[in-house]
Amino acid sequence: MSVAVVLVAVLAGYQVLGGAGSGGTPPAAWNSPSIAPSASAPLAPRPSAAPVKRTDDLAQVCEGVFYPKSPRYTGRAPHQISVGVTDSLTGPHRRIRAAVDIPDSLAKPLRDAWLPSDPAKSQLVACVTLTKSGTPIRKCDTHQLARGVYTLSLYEVATGRRLLKKQLYGDATTCPNAVPVGTAPTIASTVSDKVLYQQLKNFVVASR
Repeated sequence: MSVAVVLVAVLAGYQVLGGAGSGGTPPAAWNSPSIAPSASAPLAPRPSAAPVKRTDDLAQVCEGVFYPKSPRYTGRAPHQISVGVTDSLTGPHRRIRAAVDIPDSLAKPLRDAWLPSDPAKSQLVACVTLTKSGTPIRKCDTHQLARGVYTLSLYEVATGRRLLKKQLYGDATTCPNAVPVGTAPTIASTVSDKVLYQQLKNFVVASR
């Protein structure tokens, strides 16, 4: 790992794992600040009086907030999507992904739908939430990597309507190059972008 990468990780509040090696996974691309999910699921979706202005606002969709002024999930494809992830049980902060790795062969309109530059145009929010850490996989320096178990939920931003809910397992099993400072001794494997794309692509590309 280069000195530059180590320095960036430290400045960003990450602990560098010396045992990760060159094949490890770097910290994912995030928009910040993060949003802390509530301790329990909301009883019912609740509308926001304000429209979506920042990427952070979309993290609230995973907590039961919807934005009536956002575009509806209807009409011709593609349908713009944002992805929020919580991958820690001890510090359950949800971050909206700045990017999802998608096939290079996609036409520009489809690529743009996965890489939104304007959060106010997102019709969908996918929420990937770690629920538990399962079977140990390998040691990563001072941490134990275990199989992460996640819930994937997909919501319409404008109504809070849930379109999908299913369980996923963290298939990305290489040691990360760095973890946030203060991370618990056990870290969970994450859901790869390949799996997220396969699970969500039909909602993005199909006309409604």
